[in-house]
Amino acid sequence: MRVLVTGGAGFIGSRVCETLVQRNIEVRTVDCFLADSYSALEKKATWKGVAAMRGVEAVVHDLRAGIPESLLDGVDVVVNEAAMPGLMRSWSDFELYAQCNLHVVDGLARACTDRNVHLVQVSTSSVYGHEAVGDESAPTEPTSPYGVTKLAAEELLRAYHRSFGLPFTILRYFSVYGPRQRPDMAYRLIIDAVAGGREVVIHGDGLQTRSNTFVGDCADATVEAALRRPIAETINIAGPERTTLLDAVRHIEEALGRTAQLVHREARPGDQRHTGGHTAKARELLGWEPTTGLQEGLRAQVVWQAGAGVTP
Repeated sequence: MRVLVTGGAGFIGSRVCETLVQRNIEVRTVDCFLADSYSALEKKATWKGVAAMRGVEAVVHDLRAGIPESLLDGVDVVVNEAAMPGLMRSWSDFELYAQCNLHVVDGLARACTDRNVHLVQVSTSSVYGHEAVGDESAPTEPTSPYGVTKLAAEELLRAYHRSFGLPFTILRYFSVYGPRQRPDMAYRLIIDAVAGGREVVIHGDGLQTRSNTFVGDCADATVEAALRRPIAETINIAGPERTTLLDAVRHIEEALGRTAQLVHREARPGDQRHTGGHTAKARELLGWEPTTGLQEGLRAQVVWQAGAGVTP
C-alpha cells in the first residue's frame, strides 16, 4: 500500500507521514513550502526529518501548477493536507485561498477520478460557522472566506462522486494543537508570550470554547480513514473535551510555571464562538477515539517549543 500525503512539510501533514511510516505503509509526500502561511525555513526543517524516514519518497512541487501524472503512480489513497489555513487573512487575500483550497482540490479530484484512487480530503469545523457544536448533520454556515473555500471543496468532491464515482472521505478537523503547531495559531502564540513574559492578547472575553484535538490523535484518525476508506462520508475529528480559552491559558501557566499577562481586545470577524464536535461517527466508521486530554497535550507542546527553540 502506498499513500500520497500532500502538505507533508506542514504541522499535521508531517505527523500523518510519521504515523503511516510507523504502520509500515509506504508514503509519497509533496510540498512546496508555501511561505504565505508561515516561514518556509520552519517547513523545510520539518521536511528534512520527514524525507529522511525510511519508506518515504519526498517530492517538491506546487500543486497549484497542476497534478503531475507521475505523482499518483502506484498510489492507493491520497490524503490532502495541503491548504492555505487561517481565518483572518482570508478576508484580504481570497484569491490565494481559492487557489490552494479549491482549485488544487479540483485537480486532485480529477486525477483521483481518472485512476479510481480514494481521496481523503481534510476539512475544518469552520464550515459549521459561529457555533460548531453537534454532529455532522449540523448546518454548514461558514463565517469566513476560509470556511467558505473549505466547504466549497467538500461540495466539489460530492459533485465528482455523483457524476463520476470519485471515492472520497471528508474529515472535519476541530482546533488541532500540539508539537509543530503553526506560529500563527493561538496556543503557540500564547506559550511563546507567557514564556517570554510578554502580554497575551485575548480576542473577546476568553470564554469561547473549543474541542481541541491533539495532533497525534488527529493523525491516527486520518490514517484510519486512509486504511478503511468509507466512501462519501463526512466525519468530525474532535478532541475529548471542550474548554474555554481562559482554561487553556491556565494549563499553559501551570506547564510553564509562569503567570500570563492578559490583555483583552475585540473579537475578530469570523471567529467561532463555540466548537464541540460529536465523534460517534468516527468511532463507528474509523474505530477511532481521541485519547489525549488538553492538559497533557499542552504540556507536550510546551516541551516541544522549548526544545525546538522556536520563537514568534
